[in-house]
Amino acid sequence: MTIMTCAGATATRAACTDGCTVEPALRGHHDRLLAVEHDADELIELMELAVTWGELEYADEPLVGPDRWVEFAATHLWVDPARAERIFSLAADVAARSVAPLRIQGVAA
Repeated sequence: MTIMTCAGATATRAACTDGCTVEPALRGHHDRLLAVEHDADELIELMELAVTWGELEYADEPLVGPDRWVEFAATHLWVDPARAERIFSLAADVAARSVAPLRIQGVAA
């Protein structure tokens, strides 16, 4: 996966590329995801969403799901592409683990 850097050295916000395919209904969440690189509150919101993804029902909410977070990172320009990749990869991994059954010492909980 290649994550791209914003063109301007003084850029402070991520931007879409032609590869961004987020549906208009999800635009509010899309814009919040663009802020995670520089807004600690949005980063915390993303991590809380990831942690609770397998526990809470989000089907009726207009959200870009964790199955698309890594792709989301790859289809946007970032001030620090490596940081964006780490953020979205970690969040997607946490969300996947929140769905998987808990295991303690190799025994299903």
